[in-house]
Amino acid sequence: MKIVTWNIGEDERHQNGVAGIDTYEYIANFIIENEIDIVCFEEAIISFDKLEPIGNYIKMHTDLKYVEEFNLSDSHINLGTKMGVVVCSKYELTIDEKIMMTNPKLVKKIDENTTFYSHDKGFMVVDVQGIKLVCGHCLPFHVFDRDSKDYLEIFSEIDSKLLKLYESNNRFILCGDFNYNDIDILFPKMTKTLTEVIKGSTKKDKQLDHLLVSDSIEILNAKIIDNIADHKCIMAEIKI
Repeated sequence: MKIVTWNIGEDERHQNGVAGIDTYEYIANFIIENEIDIVCFEEAIISFDKLEPIGNYIKMHTDLKYVEEFNLSDSHINLGTKMGVVVCSKYELTIDEKIMMTNPKLVKKIDENTTFYSHDKGFMVVDVQGIKLVCGHCLPFHVFDRDSKDYLEIFSEIDSKLLKLYESNNRFILCGDFNYNDIDILFPKMTKTLTEVIKGSTKKDKQLDHLLVSDSIEILNAKIIDNIADHKCIMAEIKI
């Protein structure tokens, strides 16, 4: 089985990173050419008057016919868009749980015309092929000149919930854009339990994106792949 985690929030070929139909075409072709079985998207379009949801497009143009999504927030790139976490799969998906992270309601004023507000973030849990798959997106505290480790109470709550899920099924995958390099600080319980498939930078010089699996899942190979988005994606081939 090949699985990918991929933040597709910005298409670097376009002005201001705004997505277009050619963004969708690139993603669909990538899935087909690499024979991906499951792709976990972060910052994925769920509703937009100018583009259909990414999940619908992938379902229509690839063999990934099963889609689940978690609507999290407005997009700061594709204005007027609802975005979130989306899982597209070749295999049937069963939604297990949607976990919203506590939003600290941070604000940063850039200039008279621009103010950043912290968006809702969270994790979606699905069951697929006997595996509990968790895909999530964490707040970019660095955007607000803060450090994630100063908000450990938020991450500790998620860490404990994920551990309980793992205890219910130890065939487990955790992936997503956690917006932090040292995730053992944020999720100490889960990082002691799971193995990261590969280490390396996924945005500039840091690894903000991660893919971890339990010992019951064999990692055959893994790679970090540059692409049109502002995040590199992680692709792993696993034996289940």
